[in-house]
Amino acid sequence: MTNPRPRNIANDILDAVETATSKWTRQKKSEERHPGMVRYRMSRLTREPRTTQKDAAWQVMKAAYMAASGNNTLPALARQIFYQARPKIMALTEDKELAYGYFSQTLLPDYIEEHGVDWNVVYDARGHFEEPHTNRRIGCGTIEVGTYLHAMKDPDIVPAEFADANIDIIGPSGNVSAVLFCEKEGFNPLFKAVDLANRFDLMIISTKGVSVTAARKLIDDICGKYKLPLFVLHDFDLAGFLILATLQRDTRRYQFSNAFEVIDLGLRVADIVGLERKPAAATKTSASILREQLAENGATDAEIDILLSERVELNAMTSDALIAMIERKLKAYGLKKVVPDDKLLGETYRTFHRSKELQEKFEQMESKFKASKIKVPKTLRKQVQAMLKKHPDLRWDDALKIVLDKTQLDDVRARKRKAKKKSGDFTDADEDEEDAE
Repeated sequence: MTNPRPRNIANDILDAVETATSKWTRQKKSEERHPGMVRYRMSRLTREPRTTQKDAAWQVMKAAYMAASGNNTLPALARQIFYQARPKIMALTEDKELAYGYFSQTLLPDYIEEHGVDWNVVYDARGHFEEPHTNRRIGCGTIEVGTYLHAMKDPDIVPAEFADANIDIIGPSGNVSAVLFCEKEGFNPLFKAVDLANRFDLMIISTKGVSVTAARKLIDDICGKYKLPLFVLHDFDLAGFLILATLQRDTRRYQFSNAFEVIDLGLRVADIVGLERKPAAATKTSASILREQLAENGATDAEIDILLSERVELNAMTSDALIAMIERKLKAYGLKKVVPDDKLLGETYRTFHRSKELQEKFEQMESKFKASKIKVPKTLRKQVQAMLKKHPDLRWDDALKIVLDKTQLDDVRARKRKAKKKSGDFTDADEDEEDAE
């Protein structure tokens, strides 16, 4: 009978070698994928305890942000920082996959709060908001909301020239009676079909689930500073009541600066009669803790008894039933259309009356006007190209106007700035340029 011991010794040696070289193999593969990871070789091969993703993020976050932001000279998207940090964090955590949601919603905000850094981080737009009457629709992203809030102003009466007089409005003043927040984006076509925003002078904000900080900043400024009520439309589930709560109390991610009225449009227990119910979302949280969380978020005992096992989505309602519920509750609140003060009404009346008189004069002049014969310069293309080379931010038709009349440059610049203001895309650089002129 042969002695099995030599074979066991050989196996032991193989196991020892494989164990000793496994970290080296993983490190070399990581370096092949991400050459910059060679700098972390020593820490990975010599450390004993497993490095968590948070520990790794704390090591590389500053360098990742500086790389993404041009050393803090430019705004950086959270996703750009993620791409800079991800390979380094994974290299330090034995290639454990790093999810963008965990990075952008937890690691990055936690790092900024804990270290107190003043970084210009831009988070992705996870929803939109739209003004009534202007058809101005903007993403609920950090830059978009910040730019819009910067551009808001009181109604501006634009006198008649070659166009009729009009009222230029950006923001809630003279235009918005209330804000409606909906936790789902998919209802926008329905709201438009029934003209909900225009009939009730509503600014409608919709997001994908829990409100992002940019949306809360928008609501904080508009509802708080303009004393407008906030109506919240949400599912009848744990997440829906959490959404309702985060729109009226401080969280780690956002602290409100203003107080404002929050009205829950539902769904509440009275709204779900006859609607299809689904099992509540699976969770590892105990029933007692869930009950406590729901109570803190405004659910009644009767609602909690249902919510622990079942949920009802807004999608369970038919379109006509959903609109009927919203309108019934808006009317019950006593929401009224916006009518400005007597001063603005009087000034607008006089301006529109003058506009009507000018329009009549223009029509009389047009009937007698005879156009002259106009010869197009042979060098027109070269002149337009030269103008575009000198002013590359212009479009060809603006360049042509300036070719025809050099004094039109200031008018073109002013019109472009006005269009930016109207779209909510007016920046500090535009304001500086306007002041300089």
